[in-house]
Amino acid sequence: MAYYRSRQPPVGTDFESSYWGTVVDPDGRVRHRLEERDQFLDDTKEELAFLNKLTPARILDIGCGPGFLLSGLSQGWEKHGVEVSRLAAQHAERYGKIFVGQLSEARYPAEHFDAVVLYHVIEHVAEPIELILEVRRVLRTGGTLVLGTPDFDSGCARRFGDNYRLLHDPTHISLFSSDSMHRFLRDHGFTIDRVEYPFFETRHFTLENLARLFDTSKVSPPFYGNFMTFYCHKP
Repeated sequence: MAYYRSRQPPVGTDFESSYWGTVVDPDGRVRHRLEERDQFLDDTKEELAFLNKLTPARILDIGCGPGFLLSGLSQGWEKHGVEVSRLAAQHAERYGKIFVGQLSEARYPAEHFDAVVLYHVIEHVAEPIELILEVRRVLRTGGTLVLGTPDFDSGCARRFGDNYRLLHDPTHISLFSSDSMHRFLRDHGFTIDRVEYPFFETRHFTLENLARLFDTSKVSPPFYGNFMTFYCHKP
């Protein structure tokens, strides 16, 4: 059984200014991604709280963008990042040691990292199996993996169909479900310790967004189950 559904990547996607510059979100709001550090830290407070309870060691954030997650880690961590966008990597360099390119090109030693973060990256990757195998290789035995991705079979995805908000991003090309991500991680050598679906403690839990669930002719609202975060270890 397949782990994910594939979509054709948009022509000319380079993850430079087209992704990290000024963009329009599914609700039509203009966003400036490089200026959203405070919002990102608030949106990932649960993931950061988990990581900051670990004994600080060597951590790798794959697809680290401007380094916002690295900036939220306690100073005891030895912070590393991988990022394909030179524009974003320039911002991230203030928070850690950044490799510009693909993870496979970085050629890190085996079992080099104590923790790896793959936060809303795998849905942008054409070959997720190659990526997760390299993640497992560079993560030490007993090390932690935190992986976040949308659920493209969530309640909202089923109710809104093509109007599901997370289909709005054409760079989402590998579409997992909760069930398929469980199978994907187990089959590639990870033990899943717990899974969270952050929503009720976020800025998205509003009466306005709940009311939007009734109108499927428009883009779906943020809702419980859209995002899932897997907390795993390498046995």
